[in-house]
Amino acid sequence: MDVKETENEFVLTVDLPGLDKKDVKVGVEDGTLTISGERRFERDEKKDSYHFVERRYGRFHRGFDLGDRVNAEDISAKMDKGVLEIRLGKKEEAKPKTIEVKVH
Repeated sequence: MDVKETENEFVLTVDLPGLDKKDVKVGVEDGTLTISGERRFERDEKKDSYHFVERRYGRFHRGFDLGDRVNAEDISAKMDKGVLEIRLGKKEEAKPKTIEVKVH
């Protein structure tokens, strides 16, 4: 997972190869962002003869405290080619401000 911060938002990028959006759930509850899902091991028992399996299968769950800088009403998620992107908008008070310096 990569986490990037811009002026207006945080962007989380999560690699989930082989998963479709139907296999992944993103939610927010009580100030916590959760990402969960399941990678199923599907094989034909009669034809397949694996010597070993290194890829991980099964359920996964990850949670992140959003803190006080994220606007929980401004969160979006999209998935494309096994890459999940979550955009977390910042609260106005968390965005950088420029203060004009006046000369007298």
